[in-house]
Formats: sequence, C-alpha cells, structure tokens
Amino acid sequence: MLKPAYDKVLVLALATPVLVLTVLLARTPSKGSGAPVSAQFWAERRSASRIEARLTHPEADRYRPRMSAGGCPVAPEPIPLRDLARLEEAGDLSGIASAYALQGEWNQAASFLERMPASPDRDSDLAAVYLARGSHEQALRLLDGVLKAQPKHAQAMWNRALVLQAMGLTMKAADTFEQVALMGEPGWSREAKANAREQRDATMERARRWKEAREATLALVDDPQAPLPLEAARKDPGIVRQAFYEVVRAAPSKERVLALLPLAQELDRGHGGSALTDYVKRVSGRNFTRRGVLSREYASLVRGKLNQPDKLLERVLASGEDDLFLGTAQHTRATRRMFSQVVERAKRQNDPWFNLYIEREEAIRETAEGQWWKAEQRIFNALQRCREGGLSTRCVDLELRLSILYADLQRLTEGEQHARTAWAWARQLREWDMEFTALEALAAITRSRGDFASSRAYVEEWSARGHVNCVWPRENLAHTYYLDNRMDDARREVDANAACKNEPLSLLFAVNLAELSRTRPKPGDEALLRQALTWANHSNPMPSDAVYARYVEGRFLLDSDRARGLALLRQTITEAEALPRGDSLAREAWALSYSSLVTDAGKAGEYTQALELMAAQLGTPVPQRCALAAAVHGERTVLVARGTQGQVLGHYETDRQGPFIRADTSRLVPDRLREVLRGCERVDVLAWPPVFGHTDLLPPEVPWSFRLGRTAQPRTTPTARRLVVSSVDAPALLQLPRLPQWLPSQEPEAVPLQVLSGSDATPARVLADMRDATEIEIHAHGIMDPALSDASLVVLSPETSGRYALTADVVRQQTLTGAPMVFLAACSAGRAASTTTSHEPFSLPAAFIDAGARAVLASTVDIPDAAGRFFDGVRRRIREGAAPAVALRDERQRWLERDSRAGWTRHVILVESY
Repeated sequence: MLKPAYDKVLVLALATPVLVLTVLLARTPSKGSGAPVSAQFWAERRSASRIEARLTHPEADRYRPRMSAGGCPVAPEPIPLRDLARLEEAGDLSGIASAYALQGEWNQAASFLERMPASPDRDSDLAAVYLARGSHEQALRLLDGVLKAQPKHAQAMWNRALVLQAMGLTMKAADTFEQVALMGEPGWSREAKANAREQRDATMERARRWKEAREATLALVDDPQAPLPLEAARKDPGIVRQAFYEVVRAAPSKERVLALLPLAQELDRGHGGSALTDYVKRVSGRNFTRRGVLSREYASLVRGKLNQPDKLLERVLASGEDDLFLGTAQHTRATRRMFSQVVERAKRQNDPWFNLYIEREEAIRETAEGQWWKAEQRIFNALQRCREGGLSTRCVDLELRLSILYADLQRLTEGEQHARTAWAWARQLREWDMEFTALEALAAITRSRGDFASSRAYVEEWSARGHVNCVWPRENLAHTYYLDNRMDDARREVDANAACKNEPLSLLFAVNLAELSRTRPKPGDEALLRQALTWANHSNPMPSDAVYARYVEGRFLLDSDRARGLALLRQTITEAEALPRGDSLAREAWALSYSSLVTDAGKAGEYTQALELMAAQLGTPVPQRCALAAAVHGERTVLVARGTQGQVLGHYETDRQGPFIRADTSRLVPDRLREVLRGCERVDVLAWPPVFGHTDLLPPEVPWSFRLGRTAQPRTTPTARRLVVSSVDAPALLQLPRLPQWLPSQEPEAVPLQVLSGSDATPARVLADMRDATEIEIHAHGIMDPALSDASLVVLSPETSGRYALTADVVRQQTLTGAPMVFLAACSAGRAASTTTSHEPFSLPAAFIDAGARAVLASTVDIPDAAGRFFDGVRRRIREGAAPAVALRDERQRWLERDSRAGWTRHVILVESY
C-alpha cells in the first residue's frame, strides 16, 4: 500500500505532469547541488574561508580571491544547525563536509567524508583534510589514485600542487599548477599561474646564486685575471669555500697562489679562524718547479679534460703535495681504497673543514666494518663541532651521512628526519648540489617505508630541476614501480635506463633487471646485467658490495641457469655470514638470497626444502610436525604446511596484485593447507618479513606462535624473579591518560616479585633490572611515534635527559641472561615496522627474542585497560604447565566467549625461540 505522501504525488502526476516533476526535483535534489540550503549559506561559508585547498562540491569550489588575514586568528561563526540538518536530510554528506572544511574544521569534515563511498571527488576532498593535518603521505597517495583514474581532475591537481609545495617539491608543484592554469577556469587559472611562477622563480634563484658563486670561483682556475668573488664569499661562503680549494690546488705558480690571499682572508672572516690564510701561505712556499706541472694537470682534472687520472693520483701521492693528493683522490673516487693515506694527509692540513671530512670518511669505514654505533657517535660529535665552528656546509654533509647510516640500519624514521634537516639547511644555504643529494636520500627512505607516492614525487622533483644525469631517476622510478607491483611501468623505466647514453649502469639497475627477468624478460637482458655488475664491482670495492652483486647475479640466473643461480645464492649466504652482522648491505644480501632460494624451491615444488631453508634463515631446528612456513618475495608467495604425521603440503603463487606491505593476510593460507594442520596441539609458524608480525595467518581457535632464533642456554639455572613495570609517569607532553594502578594477586607469589613504578620506571632502570629476570611484565602506554622509532614503543617514566621510550633498537642490544617470558601489556607494542626491505624483523617482540627472551606476548592493536587481566590469565596458564601458544589460545577463547568487545585479543602476537 502506498504511503500518503506518495499518493498525493501520484494524483498530481495524473493531472499535471509538469507539476509533479517540479515536486520531485524539490524533494530529491541532485547530489552536491546545495539545493536544500540558501545561496546565502554558501556565500557566508566562502567569504569566511581562508583555506588554500579546493573542494569538489560546486558551491564550495567557486573561486574567491584569498587575502592575508592579518591580526589575530578569529574563530569562525558556528554553522547554522538548521542548514546542516537540511543537508543531511537531503543526503548531501559532501555538502556538510565542505561547509565544515571551508571553516577549517577539518576533523568534522573528515567524519562525514569517511562515511561516503570512495570516489575521485571524495578522495580529493579527503586529501585536502590530510593536507591540512600535515599528513602529506596520505594526501599524496589519495591524489595520485584520483589522477590515475581522472587525469584532468581539477581539484585533485590543485591539491596535489599544494601537497608538493608543502613538501618543498617546488618545481613539481609549479608544473602541476601550470597544468591547472591550462584548464582555463575563471580565477583558478590565474592564481595557479601566479603560484607556479612564484614557486619556480624562488627555486631557480637558489640555483642561479649557487652556480654564479661556484663558477666565479672556478673561473680562477683558468683565468688569472678573473676578479676575486669577494662579494660571493661574503654572501655564500660555503659554496665559494668548496671551490676555493680547487683553485689553490690548480694554481701553477707562487704568484697565482698569493693572488688568492684576499679571498682566503674573506672566507676566514666568514667561517672564523685562519685555516685558509695559512693554507695559501703554506702552498705559496712550495717548490713550483715540480708542483707547477702537477697543478696544471690537476686543473685539467677539475675541468674533466685529463686522460688517465689514476696516473696523476700515483704521482701526487709520491710528490708529497698533500692537498693535491686529497683533491685527486676525491675526483678519482679513491678515498676508500687509499683510506689510510687520505686520513694521514688530511690531518696534516690542520683545517677544520678537512677534519670534518675525515670524520665522515671514518664513519663510513666503521659502518662498513659493522661498527655502526661508533660511526653514529662519531657523526654526532662531528656535527656538534661543526655547528660550533660555523661550517654549515659541512654540517649538511654530516646530516646526510647520518641519514644514510640510519637508512642502512632500517631506522627509517630517524634517517628521514636527518635527511629533511639536511634538505632544509641546504635550501637555506643555497647549496644547490646538496639539495639533490637530500632528495636522493628522501626518495630512498620513503620507498623503503612503502610510501611509493612520496618516493616518486622526490624523484620527479629531482628530474624537474634540470639535472643532466639520466640514470638515477630511471633506476629509482623502476625500483619504486617494482616494489609497488607495477611491473609494466617498472620495465618501461628499466628500458629507458638502459638507453641512457655515456652513463654507466648501476647495481640498482642490475637489481631491477634481475627482479623483472621473471615476469617481463627481454632479449639482451643478461648482457646488460653483466655490464652493470662489472661497473658496480669496479666502483664499489667494499666486500659487502661484492657480496650483494653476487646475490643479484644469482637471483637473475635462477630462471635461466638454475644450478648456477643456486650456487651463487648459497655462496652469497656463506660470504655474508663471514662479514660483521652490523654490515647492513651484506645482511640484506643474506636475507634476500634466502628468500630467493625459498621461492625457487616453491616454484620447483620442493616444499620440504623450502621449509628447511626457512628454518635455517630463522636459526631454528626444522620442525618435524605441526608447522607452517610462509615467505613472500615480490609478486610470489610460498606456503608450506607440515601436519601431525610429518606430511608436507605446499602452495606457490605468482599473481599478487599490489604491494604486500598493505596486504590482508587473513586469507593468505589456503584452506587445504589449514586442513593439514588440523589436529595439531599447537603450530610453529616460520616467517620472515614482510609476513612476520601478522596475527591473522591462522584462525583464533588455532594455538600458534612465530618461531624466531634460538635462546642461548645460560651456564647456570637462573634464579626465578618476576619484574613488573607499572604506574609509569608518562611525560606530560604526550598527554596520555594515567593507567589504572597494577595490583599484585592476592594469592602468594610463586617467585620473588620486583615492581618498578612511578619515577623509578625509567628506561635505564628497566633495562638494568630486566637483564636477569625470568618473567618481565610491562603495563604502560604503547604508541607509534615516527619521531622516535619505526616500530611501536613503550612509554616509560622520563629520565633527567628526557628519554622515556623503550624502543626495539635499544632492547635488542641487551643480554637477557634469565631467558625470560615477556608480557607487553601496552597498546600496539607488538606492531612491527612497515618497510619494503626485508633483511630483519624489527619490532619489540623480535628485539626481546634477539636479546635472549624465550617468548614474548604483545598486542599489535590498541587495547583496553582490562588487558592486564588477559595477560595475567595467559601467564597463570603457562605457570600451570600449558605451552604459551595453548595458553594464549585458551585465554583468548574464554574472553571472546564472555565479551563481544574482546576482538582485540585476536591481534595478540606470540613470538617464541627454540
């Protein structure tokens, strides 16, 4: 039976068709039309708006010129509830979100946008929210998706330009604004053109200043009559100083050297001290009958016109002209292979500029030897001296070195922070060439984090600045596309990389080619690979570089010469194990070689071999029953199940779409493999990143745990001791609520109990007291703080230095002699770092296992205050004799049956050692 309202409409339709159309239009406004509210409503919203972003709602996107607000910020007038109600009644969620967004109430706008289904318009508006919050990564990812679907989406193009501008990618922002300007929209096109011009002009002005200062100084190499760039030395001392050393070295006579004295004095005034004045006087006293010939050849080397530069290196080394040797070693990339001579000659210069250079090179050597902690401290100390000495350009260089060190250690957040600091400093100092280096570091780090949109944006900015290098952007875009599982795009960039003229192919090119040889092979690939590896071995003589090159060759040959490929990968593993574990490149080659062997065994149907390889990689015995092994490498997946009778069943697939870093793993394991595990009392799961750390590989009713490493057996049986950390005084700046006080059980304790709470629960005290504990229980806040750690961390009470975080990198350096059972009752404490690199599990549970724990329980999601009772229940079951995996399963089932809100218990991870 029709409702009365619709009865009336039907009667009107029979009488007057035109009238019914009018009635229906009034009742069901077109989406986003703004019909339910007055034009005055939108006029008021637009007139009060100060936002830069564009919104897709037609009324909100009408152009209005923005002007400087001036004075104090004034809170916007509340939006009339009557109008909001009308918009909601009409189902116009976009209108409501736009009304809030125009007033800068971004959280309210987001709450309505997130209720809407995904679409290009919704995603463009949501990206504006992320932009306002400073979440550039999320904004860029959304906008790239919109523009892939609709390349001419005006609002998304505008918002992407704003995101790029906020990230400092000014040339790409200018390019994007210019694309908007070409669309000819009233108002918007004119402002886009002005924005593009502003961004481009400011960027190119820095390039011009750098180029002019540098060329004015280097002009003195060839022209003794060229004017001394004294004004440039005052305004851009770092740029001039770097070139000044070249001019002194290239001066062929005493008179030419002494003519540089006023410039040396001007630079000394800017940087302090008399190092350059002393340098000029010292060189002017050399025997130019002999030095003059070497200086002329050095001038040719500087201009790129010298044949056989290695011959000059030998001659200057024997000549005793230390400064010429240092310059030639840098130009010929001989610093590493002649390191001791470089250090010795540099110290004789008695120049703080060179002292800092030596500190950087010493740090590189220590890193290669696996002593990264020494390198880290050395760079920190050098940075302190650098800042005090006013040698800002050298500081930028050291910040970049620290960024590279942290990236190698998979401390990506810290690496990104230092790269951003270096980039900001380089822009301020107009060190144009160092801006390129910072962009390179940022592109690599964001790619490792799985932020492919940002990584591509950094590479595109690098190219948009007019750098003549053809190889670097191609090889980096290819690698990013490969990791993003966009194989056709990756192959296109590899081919463009190979077509670069007069530029050597790199090791990264070889990596890309090796990975793409499986799915996008082409004739001639092997010759290109040999060419790239030959150059890589020549230009990177360090042992770990050779080991990595061997891995790449083995990976490539697996599909064409399997026996040779397998032999090379096994050789890589052996050689990598002989190098220090702190050598990150060797460790990565080791891990990727294992991964390649596992996936190759899966492809060949050799599933028992795949299981044995996984166990070897994890350092654990091969499980003889009730085990699951899971490995992912690129687009490939290998799964192996071993049942109650030792039977083995495997699964191999090669059709993954999209990167695994954001994959849903709840259906990763096929039902037929799960069936093999039926009847197991508990299941050992063997997995390496990126699978390690996922808690939904098996159903919650199955008792299972990750196996990782082997607990070192203590020489004597440790004295049982339970350490509980609770009632932490979290730093006020974090604004975290105080957790309920932990109370001991009323039952007598079976083992001695130590409680650290309040101001005593500092990182230093907790680390010291947990070393010989047999049970460790931490009740505290767990947070994901990218400023401190790529994995989650536990918040403890602050020390006098301000340090309050218990992080994975600190824990893994400890030695836990009591082989403890560890319970981390903290939000997200089990969450692993999300990276595209796979040479080490990085999370608090993995770190505790590395330090010597026998088992660790932690949640990978936020948990309620009652979670302490859950972990206590698991602990009691273990004490009563249950295996940890069984205890976790049983306590979880009890909570799920009792409380529907206990779904978080499905996300508790258990990691055990053998």
